[in-house]
Amino acid sequence: GDLSVISSGSLTLSGDFSNSGTVSLSSTSSVYSSIIIRGTSSGNITYNRHVNSLSGGSGWDLIGSPVNQSTISSFVSTNDAGGSSPLATGNGSGAGDVGEYAIGTYDPSNNTWTNYTQSVVELDDPDFVPGKGYQMATDSGATLAFTGSVDTDATETISIESFTDTSGRRWNLISNPYPSYIAIGPSTTNNTFLNINEDVIDGYYTGIYGYDAVADPSTYTIINDLSGNTSIAPGQGFFVAARNTTASNITFKEEMQTTSGSDDFISGDVFQHAEVELRLFNNSNLMGKTSLFFVEDLTLGLDPGYDAGSFTENDPLMTRLVEEDEGHGMAINAMDFDAMENAVIPLVINQAAGQEFRINLHTANIPNPNIYLEDVEEGTFTSLYEGDFVYTPTSDLEGVGRFFIHMTADTMSNGE
Repeated sequence: GDLSVISSGSLTLSGDFSNSGTVSLSSTSSVYSSIIIRGTSSGNITYNRHVNSLSGGSGWDLIGSPVNQSTISSFVSTNDAGGSSPLATGNGSGAGDVGEYAIGTYDPSNNTWTNYTQSVVELDDPDFVPGKGYQMATDSGATLAFTGSVDTDATETISIESFTDTSGRRWNLISNPYPSYIAIGPSTTNNTFLNINEDVIDGYYTGIYGYDAVADPSTYTIINDLSGNTSIAPGQGFFVAARNTTASNITFKEEMQTTSGSDDFISGDVFQHAEVELRLFNNSNLMGKTSLFFVEDLTLGLDPGYDAGSFTENDPLMTRLVEEDEGHGMAINAMDFDAMENAVIPLVINQAAGQEFRINLHTANIPNPNIYLEDVEEGTFTSLYEGDFVYTPTSDLEGVGRFFIHMTADTMSNGE
């Protein structure tokens, strides 16, 4: 017979699952169905997984297969845009090799993306690897059908490695291998993703980094202990930073599975802590942002799971740790409540000569303290509550030491 799980629905079986008919699960851009099988499983399911629109090259999604034993050739034949199905083709800008599909892999050893082509799919017939992430896109935002078996193993592992000792990067693209949500954090809760894997993820980047293609500019949403009890959607891809320059295993456990969760990373998540968010603009174009969070009992140094380094090391706007700085630009800089009234936080601005920019205080849900941006070279303090810091550099700006954020209960003025 036929069994359908609607996008807002879920099915949990405490026993075994056997299917000789058709079982399908649905999703939308914001709602994802789940199936969890506690016993054994035989027979296939089809998970119709929503994938973002290509949108002229900017709409790539990070996706993994939510089922096992699924070949890329069968996936392409079902979803190929050459027919009536929505899988995009090309390299994201309408160009690309003949027969190139909008399904690609990331290689951290040389920081490159490679899309599958028709010849590779037909000759090598590769499988989707459980737990591996892929870049993927549809023509106009639609579901792609993944058909295969349900993973009921106690654990699933995928190897990660940092190539920062050569010419590569620390980032590895992995994915939720289950047709259900998985619990990400916090790391203090048993059997969450961050709890199980904190020893193999770089302490400066403890968390998961999900690509938000819709944001302008496209950016990465960071989920860590600041996010509280979080879960991510079936088949959702994301980046993690490997701690070691030798291969280590990321582990997914069946205990991580849950039927509760929200959408993917495209819409982002909201933190529920005292926060200051700074944004950098060129004219009206948002170029970068960085956040300060204030949580009881944190330090001015590294607090793994709370602090988070920037995905790209030359982002336009970052901070540095106040203490024990080891040169990492921070997208999230978390510290104790006391820092709201007396911290001086190094600010990194990367901008080209001759380009006017402005620093805007976008969010400040904190009580009372003043927030000043100090320019050491110009000898100025700008109250960001009163207005933006605007500047046109005569030489390229980069690195740390010139700009600082002052959190203080006192009122400053130039000339004192």
